[in-house]
Amino acid sequence: MIDKKNELHLHLKEVIKNAHDKLEHQPILLQLLGDVSIDEYANALAALHGVYAAVEKNIVNFLSNQSDLFDYQSRLKTLALEADLNELEKTPYISNIAFPIPKNVAELVGMIYVLEGSTMGGQFLLRKMSNTYPTRFFSGYGANTAQKWQEFWVFANSVCSVDQYDDVGDMAILLFGLIELHLQETTQHV
Repeated sequence: MIDKKNELHLHLKEVIKNAHDKLEHQPILLQLLGDVSIDEYANALAALHGVYAAVEKNIVNFLSNQSDLFDYQSRLKTLALEADLNELEKTPYISNIAFPIPKNVAELVGMIYVLEGSTMGGQFLLRKMSNTYPTRFFSGYGANTAQKWQEFWVFANSVCSVDQYDDVGDMAILLFGLIELHLQETTQHV
């Protein structure tokens, strides 16, 4: 029997697998797994900035009308990206993609899932990074990263019913696809 609190997580892992794998195999991200140069690293962060600046703004805008729903302010990563880029003397890339604004809580959960999952993935990348590169962004929440991931799931499970799982997954898949498109466009200009 599946634990009720893991149903949504298991559902999302299944439905987003292909979209996640496609995104994960984008060259600008794949290079982070190897012996990445400082320029390649800076380009990857500059590209990711275009995503985070837009998506976090949309999340915050949605939550501004529902301030008690979820504390996303403590999770914002755009400032960490900007600090890393500033240290690298790299200008962020602007995205031409119209990232969606969530229309309901299920879509909000789908969007946050993508960004919070990326934060967990950043922990993996952080262990592979040169310790000479600025890593505020990939450091996530430091020692609190796993706890913040669990807190996200407590929130997600408290606001999403089973009949909303597909809406959560649809938004996550859409966001993965738009991020992939943004990274492809960005790579053409690097």
